[in-house]
Amino acid sequence: MRRVKFKVIRIYNGRRYSTFAEGSYSLEYPKGTIVRAREETRGVAVFRTKKQAEYFRDNYINLTIIHVRPIGRGRDVRLICSDPSESQLNAFYRDRVQNFVMVSDVPPGTIFYPAVEVLD
Repeated sequence: MRRVKFKVIRIYNGRRYSTFAEGSYSLEYPKGTIVRAREETRGVAVFRTKKQAEYFRDNYINLTIIHVRPIGRGRDVRLICSDPSESQLNAFYRDRVQNFVMVSDVPPGTIFYPAVEVLD
């Protein structure tokens, strides 16, 4: 069985969503479900350790950490889109990062999986 990883989420109207993704990129994380990343994206971003997730969460207001079990092969990436809007995420994935201005390094300890099982 795979090791548990840590997902930072936001809670809005009692529902749990991706932290920095809007529109169709914002995934919902109900307890006990399997959440799959959109096909053309990097995957579901999680942290390897609770300490890394806490460090990230502490830089923002109203974020929560949940436990997830990764599904599929994890991968490291270097850059992510720094703008959470759906239009900017569309451009980021369409242009395959080349010549895209609004990028940033991934937070330390981040790894991307095709899907996760939400444990709590």
